[in-house]
Amino acid sequence: MIEHHSFNKVKVSAFQVPKGGNDLCGDSFFFLETPQYFICALADGLGSGSLAKDASKAAMNIVEEYHSEEISDLMERCNTVLKQTRGAVLAIVKFDYAAETVSYASVGNIRFMLAPRDEKVVHPLSTLGFLAGKPQKFKIQQFSYHGEAAFMLYSDGMEIHTQSRNILSRMVSPEDALFYISQLPVNTADDATCIVGRVKPVE
Repeated sequence: MIEHHSFNKVKVSAFQVPKGGNDLCGDSFFFLETPQYFICALADGLGSGSLAKDASKAAMNIVEEYHSEEISDLMERCNTVLKQTRGAVLAIVKFDYAAETVSYASVGNIRFMLAPRDEKVVHPLSTLGFLAGKPQKFKIQQFSYHGEAAFMLYSDGMEIHTQSRNILSRMVSPEDALFYISQLPVNTADDATCIVGRVKPVE
């Protein structure tokens, strides 16, 4: 599955394939733009199949309903709802247009990369573990960008190695970048999702 979306200040593309032999992907994602911000989230339910999908979708439903809240509050809400599921790993990214900042939080093996224009690619580490309702402190990281930035969010089914990461810094468009990424090897033993986007300057 490949999707392309064009918002006012963001273009974003998503690529997703289920674990080999499965009809249903255990990953779920959500993104939304408002006049003030763009939010993007990706969850990978533990295991695969319908129970994994139920878990990841439950987290995305929370992000969709409460997207205006701070990331720390969204992570808390997702953790609470995941208590009723087998659990999931989760990452949330939020671009604040006026402040030109990116806030990021992640628990588990979902990866995030940010490439501000004319700057080095940032690849922050996520917190180890997964969400299933146990009390947990969440590390919120914040980065600056000036005018324009490209980003990538992907689950561990994607085999994106160091030599492929410079695609962000020289990206022509999310569509072209995702086409390239979709040709890379995919770990068929796991669900795989990759989201690529570009934030344009505020006019």
